[in-house]
Amino acid sequence: MRRSAHDFYPAGVEIPQQSLDRYRCVDAATKNVLLTARRRIVVIMAALVVCFAVIIGRLFQLTIVDYHVRNFKPSVLRTQYETARKNIVDRNGIVLATSLPTVDLSVNPRLVKNPAEAARRLVEVLPDLEYDDVYDKLSSPASFKYIKRNLTPKERNSVNWLGYYFLQETKGEKRAYPQGRLFAHILGATDIDNHGIAGLEKSYEAALQAGEVRLSLDTSVQEMTRQALQQGVQKYQAAGGLGIVMDVRNGEVLALVSLPDYDPNLAADGDEAARFNKAVLGTYEFGSVFKLFNTAMGLDYKDIRVGDRFDASQPIRIGRKDIEDYRGENRMLSVAEILMHSSNIGSVLIAQKSGWEKQRDFLKRFGFFERLPIQLPERGWTQYPQGKRWADITSANVAFGYGISVTPLHLIAGVAALVNGGYYRVPTFIRGGNDAGIEYQVIQPETSEAMRRMMWAVINWDIKAKDPVTGYAVGGKTGSANLLENGKYVRGALRTTFVGAFPMDHPRYAVLVTLEDPKRIKETWMFNTAGWNAKPVGMSIIAQIAPYLGVAPRERWEQPAYIQQAIEESLQHKKR
Repeated sequence: MRRSAHDFYPAGVEIPQQSLDRYRCVDAATKNVLLTARRRIVVIMAALVVCFAVIIGRLFQLTIVDYHVRNFKPSVLRTQYETARKNIVDRNGIVLATSLPTVDLSVNPRLVKNPAEAARRLVEVLPDLEYDDVYDKLSSPASFKYIKRNLTPKERNSVNWLGYYFLQETKGEKRAYPQGRLFAHILGATDIDNHGIAGLEKSYEAALQAGEVRLSLDTSVQEMTRQALQQGVQKYQAAGGLGIVMDVRNGEVLALVSLPDYDPNLAADGDEAARFNKAVLGTYEFGSVFKLFNTAMGLDYKDIRVGDRFDASQPIRIGRKDIEDYRGENRMLSVAEILMHSSNIGSVLIAQKSGWEKQRDFLKRFGFFERLPIQLPERGWTQYPQGKRWADITSANVAFGYGISVTPLHLIAGVAALVNGGYYRVPTFIRGGNDAGIEYQVIQPETSEAMRRMMWAVINWDIKAKDPVTGYAVGGKTGSANLLENGKYVRGALRTTFVGAFPMDHPRYAVLVTLEDPKRIKETWMFNTAGWNAKPVGMSIIAQIAPYLGVAPRERWEQPAYIQQAIEESLQHKKR
């Protein structure tokens, strides 16, 4: 039945011409078809809108949300990829070594039809590879060959554009060191398979598979130590240097620097000299620094007393050798003054009071005859007189730091025991304890007290009031030893050392600085001994780290009569 326009409008209403024309020719069947088509068009348009909305949402996620995660929330990414080798962190949780996910590129040579062409194109996108090497791998009868390990994202993208189906990607890991060269000598290195081959990476190979390793080192203290040492090396034109900061209460190493150094992130960076860890592998004669142990020996055995005086006005002849002082006082010296003025003569006289056998046994207490049982695999062997050779002239030489060679870590551990009440603790690089568990008393508490007082006098008897470390009650000793070359001492070439501790009323930290072959410069009045170079560097380190470590300046530390007398006499002779 056909319907007209009149069926849709009320009676008496004028019907538009357009409606009259439409319904003049449209019957009911046709109208139903049109309505169905309209509904279908609406559904299709709605579906298209939904599809476009999904596409726009996905684009937003990829370009905005994921970019934000990649660039501003690295912790989220770390939770998405669990590395096999865990982090090494400093005592405060700062990451020193971590593993990053990488891609290794390999090939199934049996699937390669044109190895020459494939090799050529691979070398074009990976220019660090050699054509002959890649060709040999692609034409190998084997079913698997690595083309390159640890591809960068750019390299990976370039290889993917080649479209070779016979190339394969496998997940890998690469060790990264966020602090660069700052901890290079301690952390060590890993091989291409991310297995430790040096330093703590090697020592804690198994532990790093299980969990994070937290060190005793402090990134801030390490940075301050390295910066001051680097400035000292440059200023005094030294060939190299080393610096160590240790907590004397538990043996924890807070900083250990060896210069020159290298960047462990760059496999080819650093020559053999730069990779050598002077602080734990190098063994050296330290000169007058050893007078500390010589004096402590006499006091601990009660062969001398703090009030004793020794005649340092004349050289001592032993065999065919005359032992004399460098810029000596040429007068009677108290025990404290022997250290204050670094008298070789006085030190030899103290050694003669105790005898060479006591001297040998005393130094043995401090582990100077053995390799240190520390966590690092790189450990230097000490050198010392054997058997009957330790007598007379050898004993005299040892009294002022010649004839015995130890590592710097040996030395600072020994000094820590001199000032901390007499307890020797093996140095540790792990926070919260010593793996070896070695701790024992090497000197009596009263000996340690006397050594603290005298070491304080060594530094403070003529210190300037404006010196930035005046209030930190620093005590210490310097030493200058001739460098050995081909078994002979080099005239005028020195290895200079400063070792100190602070605050001496309640010791907390020890600092050691050594410079190799510092030059004579105008600022040091053309002197190159330790008091002119190693000591200022050590003082600079202390001035920077003391506030950071929470050490407050002292207004005054009252000294006993024998220290006051030694200072007064030294000042009187200085004015003459």
